[in-house]
Amino acid sequence: MSWVRSHWLSALGLTFCLASTGVVATAQGVEPSGGTPLRLSLNEALKRGLGNALALQSSQLDVEENRALLGLAKTRFLPKLDLVALGTYAQVGTSVGFISNVPTIGDINLSVNTNGYANVQNSFANVGLAINYPLLDFGRGPLKQSAQASLAASQSALNEQQRRTKFDIESAYLNAQLADALIPVWQQSLTLSSTLLANARAIRRVGLAARIDTSQAEALWQTDRAGLADALAQRQIALSSLARVLNEPANQQLSLSDPLQRTKAWPLSLGSTLERSLQQRPSLEALDYQRQAQLAAVRLARSSLLPSVGLLLGGGFNGDRLSVQGEGASSSLSGTFYDVGALINVRQPLFDGGVSQQSTALAQRRVEQSAVAIEVAKQAITQSVQTWFSIHGASGLQIEAAAAAVRAGNVAVADALLRFRAGIAPITDCLIAQRNLQAARSAEAAALHRWNLARAGLAYETGLP
Repeated sequence: MSWVRSHWLSALGLTFCLASTGVVATAQGVEPSGGTPLRLSLNEALKRGLGNALALQSSQLDVEENRALLGLAKTRFLPKLDLVALGTYAQVGTSVGFISNVPTIGDINLSVNTNGYANVQNSFANVGLAINYPLLDFGRGPLKQSAQASLAASQSALNEQQRRTKFDIESAYLNAQLADALIPVWQQSLTLSSTLLANARAIRRVGLAARIDTSQAEALWQTDRAGLADALAQRQIALSSLARVLNEPANQQLSLSDPLQRTKAWPLSLGSTLERSLQQRPSLEALDYQRQAQLAAVRLARSSLLPSVGLLLGGGFNGDRLSVQGEGASSSLSGTFYDVGALINVRQPLFDGGVSQQSTALAQRRVEQSAVAIEVAKQAITQSVQTWFSIHGASGLQIEAAAAAVRAGNVAVADALLRFRAGIAPITDCLIAQRNLQAARSAEAAALHRWNLARAGLAYETGLP
């Protein structure tokens, strides 16, 4: 009997070595090939992402666009100065002594004999300046106010996007941490299931175990192999997602330097967190500025029926040359002169077909929609805070419970293996203990991830570090 036990123990050791080698080979076989990964901590990822994020670049372009629109609105308050010039030439051949209503020549009396003929040529040039200034324009004020409110809204949206981008980077990093932490969980599970399978096969070879024992052990081992392969794939997906948030090239591989660890607890109560999340919130400020822009749009629509007064000032320098040829004689006359003038234009719309009324009604409906949007956003923020706060509070207990389950599971697996080797317990005890241990380790990693993610969500909602 001692020889039999020594024989299957030797076989067990050889099988365990081969199984362990198979575990490493399986893990390495799923790893993707590529260059040296860029190793990043969470702080390094935040610095890198906040400088390269496409969402922030888009928000910054929105700010620049609204700044340009504000500059365009301000031009309504400034005069317009134009340089104007005119040059004409006219030639008229006549056999009568009177020319009337000829462009650039006008009316001319000539002394032409009977059957006589005259050729009249005239050249004219003018250069001057024209200034156009709106003295009274009720639409430019609301237009400027609307542009100012839109610019302020885009700046607040940029601040909100900075918060959002920071949370997106942090949540992507935490997701990658969870995927990274689950790999050793499955590797340890695969190692234990390999040991269990080796034990079952060694015992069965000496006739001390049934075929169902090795079949159940192999089923567990194959399940753990599949779980490890899926964990490796999920890590690559999470790292790729992090790279996209950081706006990294498609061929850039990433790796994490910060392990999955429990961060510090959230310092505020639920009431204080809710109050803080609704105060100085950029997204709410952006919606309020949008409402102010819509109010200015109401005033702008109403101004289309109000009078407007414009002033046009002009002045220039002119030159003219008149030449008359006929009956063997010719004469010419030339001179220069200047001119100045002013024009006041008054416009009072009387009826525009209801365009002003309908435009005003449309702008008012948009104001009402903006007010509702603010309340909807407040409700969404409140629900988000309560959700993150509840998850954060529950995760603390889940972490402690999962850690205790892992400690108990290690003891249970060790005892189950000893009892199975001794032949006093069935292999199902080992299978159940091993599966419970794997579930406890996964639950501990998931609880740590939820704790950290919920804290990041609360920091996003409140703006606190």
